[in-house]
Amino acid sequence: MQAFLIFYSGVFALLGLTGTVAVGLAATDRMILAVRHRVFMQDLHRAFAVFAVGFLITHVILQIMRGRVIPADAFLPFSGSGFAVGLGTVAADLMILVAATGAFRGSFVGIRWPWLWRAMHVTAYLSWPVAIVHGLTAGRPAADWVTMSYVVSLAVVGLALLVRMVVTVGPKDGGGPKAMRAGNAGRKAEQIRVDDVFDEEFWVTLRKEVRR
Repeated sequence: MQAFLIFYSGVFALLGLTGTVAVGLAATDRMILAVRHRVFMQDLHRAFAVFAVGFLITHVILQIMRGRVIPADAFLPFSGSGFAVGLGTVAADLMILVAATGAFRGSFVGIRWPWLWRAMHVTAYLSWPVAIVHGLTAGRPAADWVTMSYVVSLAVVGLALLVRMVVTVGPKDGGGPKAMRAGNAGRKAEQIRVDDVFDEEFWVTLRKEVRR
């Protein structure tokens, strides 16, 4: 098991990060997904993040145990084990930052700069391509299936980003999913005050659907 994880824990961490980014892009969509589906996607987003961080920690520990990197490489980029390893450290540090901001999201509620959480959390978009380059350049030459998995990862995130961009720049009717608009037709929208809460529209819509 240890020999298997030495070679593939990094690949699994990258696949988990890919799922985290792709599902995270989909989970914020307000035009296509119903609220209950967005809640499910956000749970899946967190599950992928836990999966990715778990295999990332396994990958780092095993690489230190086999003497391929020094302990400082786990935290400090470019500490002396090569450029490719340094990229992996950068990606790992950004992943941990993203996971921490996700876990302590509630602590950012009510702060003076409500945009700070989102600005920190989107560093996942930087962590992911750095992890791709690290995976392709560090260690032994990648097997064909590993290279193919990286290509699939690029395609999945690229597709999710494309869909997100199309939905974001598309026409806005301000009503959310069609089913909810039909159920609330003719009803005066309830005014709900939400102060300094992230994604206010999402939570307002969720409360309306619960009442409905």
